[in-house]
Amino acid sequence: MRKNNRGFTVLISILLIILGLAAVIIFSPLFLLSQITVDEISKYTKEDIIRVSGIEKGQNALKYVGGSIEHLLQMRMGKAEKYVENLPWVKSAVIQYKFSGVVHISVIERNAIAWIKYMGNYLLVDEEGVVLEVSTELDERYPEIRGLKPDKYTIGKIIEIEKPERITWLVQLLRSLEHVDRDSPQSLVAALDWIDFSENDELYMSLDGRIAARVNLDSELTYRLSLLKEIYYNHIKKEEKGMVDFFGDKYARFIPE
Repeated sequence: MRKNNRGFTVLISILLIILGLAAVIIFSPLFLLSQITVDEISKYTKEDIIRVSGIEKGQNALKYVGGSIEHLLQMRMGKAEKYVENLPWVKSAVIQYKFSGVVHISVIERNAIAWIKYMGNYLLVDEEGVVLEVSTELDERYPEIRGLKPDKYTIGKIIEIEKPERITWLVQLLRSLEHVDRDSPQSLVAALDWIDFSENDELYMSLDGRIAARVNLDSELTYRLSLLKEIYYNHIKKEEKGMVDFFGDKYARFIPE
């Protein structure tokens, strides 16, 4: 009987210690938020990001920490991250408590690639086909992709196409365009006027209103777009007009008018 009482007393003591430690942690000024920092971004202000995250100064950091084991171990705020990632131009967000009352928000923004027409409006999409914004007019910084019939869209979500199988090729095209322009001072996207999906798995393109190109939609798409960019910028004079003709699997040539 004494052993049972002793065991019960030890258990109660352990629980009281745990509760005491929890109370110390919860009410400790060490975890009170005094500063929220945000990486420099172009589409949203620091105030926008903080407001959407739901994080407030003066609150205990542990109120926000969690979401998964990884989030707990890294003192990250999973719920707040999801709120920020719901913004159309945000690809991913990491919100982490850095101790001394500081929370840092790191955001990776989406990269706009092209316009797609939808019922008199134009949808701006990134390399994943996510709709970033809607406009009544084209912005000449991005080409128009033609030959697709969007079924419906939601800002911040992947566009839905009338022929679902075409979304795969659309995403491949967008990712290929993003890839060939990555870390390069020359931009194929900037040179393109429009891209037209044909019914026979080919793309027709116009560059700078004077160069036409026809490219097969296949696993070599990224290579061909890279080759097209090389030919356009380094082998065609600014006053020349004509067509870039792809032949074989790895070759292309410029045919002037």
